[in-house]
Amino acid sequence: MISDTEFQIRYALGMRLAILALAAAFSATAQNDSLLNYSITGSSDSTSPTENATYAMQHPEVQRLLLAVAASPRDRDYVEAALRGSGVSLDDMISNGSLRLEDGRFWLNFGLLTRGDQEIILRAANTYSQRLADGVLKRRAEIEALLKGYGLDRKAAAFIVLGCFSLDWDGLNYATAKGYRAKSPQRKSGSFFVMAEERGGVPLKQIYWGSSNSAYGKFGFTTFGDHFSPRNSTLWALRRQGPAEWRNKPISEFAQKVGPLMFALRQGPRAADGDGLLEAMAEIGWARKEGALYRAAIPVLTEQDRAMVTGLLRIGRKALEEWFGANYEDLKSALADISPVRNRVPFPVAFDQIWHYLFGIANEKLVEAGLFADPYAPEAAFQGYMPAVYVQGMGWLPERL
Repeated sequence: MISDTEFQIRYALGMRLAILALAAAFSATAQNDSLLNYSITGSSDSTSPTENATYAMQHPEVQRLLLAVAASPRDRDYVEAALRGSGVSLDDMISNGSLRLEDGRFWLNFGLLTRGDQEIILRAANTYSQRLADGVLKRRAEIEALLKGYGLDRKAAAFIVLGCFSLDWDGLNYATAKGYRAKSPQRKSGSFFVMAEERGGVPLKQIYWGSSNSAYGKFGFTTFGDHFSPRNSTLWALRRQGPAEWRNKPISEFAQKVGPLMFALRQGPRAADGDGLLEAMAEIGWARKEGALYRAAIPVLTEQDRAMVTGLLRIGRKALEEWFGANYEDLKSALADISPVRNRVPFPVAFDQIWHYLFGIANEKLVEAGLFADPYAPEAAFQGYMPAVYVQGMGWLPERL
């Protein structure tokens, strides 16, 4: 459980700064002349540029330096001159993991993708993401049979369970366990990867690769989608929209009120009880009013859905196992010329970021195939993402890295 203050600190690192795990959203700096989008995978409570590279990257001098080093390793004089006036030192850049000294020069030491790198990855993803999507789609009949008994939107549930819980969360778990992806580095302020991308590259719309997550007791709350459209329908948005007496109470207390009500809506429609919460849920799209009753309008996954969820996760794991066994080494060769690899960053470190492109584009293809709900459908209450509420701590969902 996290406090309101801690959430605000973590969220400031970027939409994809995970509260409990990955999240992915990319965040741009406040400056209009920002060259990079950047984020972390993992969690950190530090705002120090010495400990968390995303805070060093708020300075344009640092961004320009990193792009220059991505093109070619630089000597000490170049790096120190480039940082002059930023308030960030060379020692900071070494300490936060952005740069490393090797062969008398300073090299890029994390996953930074230039526009050219993004184009290389996108070309590869056209092949390798389709193969991942095909691995899911060949089991479509089995997937739809499992979803058949779900009482809410089945395609929305597939988007959350297969797109988020499986390809995102379990994909990261599986890749790490097998050594395809490095373990998140343990740092003074947390355990996380740092990643950055040059702005103006591949459009992020419809690349469904990022979750923002929180958990309070047995109630888990997630939004999952792309990082093109803002996410305006969160637990915090509901608190602002909801009954006045809850607006200044801790989010943890509010979650303990919202969670049981959403679980009750999983059982069937309910009438409003006069406190205004169901009305607020309808306002932000979590519920839908039909006559005098309210129904759940987002995926809600409770203990009664265990068999469906675990069955879908088994299918997703099979698709992951097949994909990695058949494609990882070929993908590694196809991406030999991207900046992190040329800077001798181990491929399993760079793969954290690469995998987000791969499964994010695979999710886009699964939307196009009609297996998943379309977050950009004209009738969709949310654009580019989907919220979900689920039972937490039952040992049936993948750990979020």
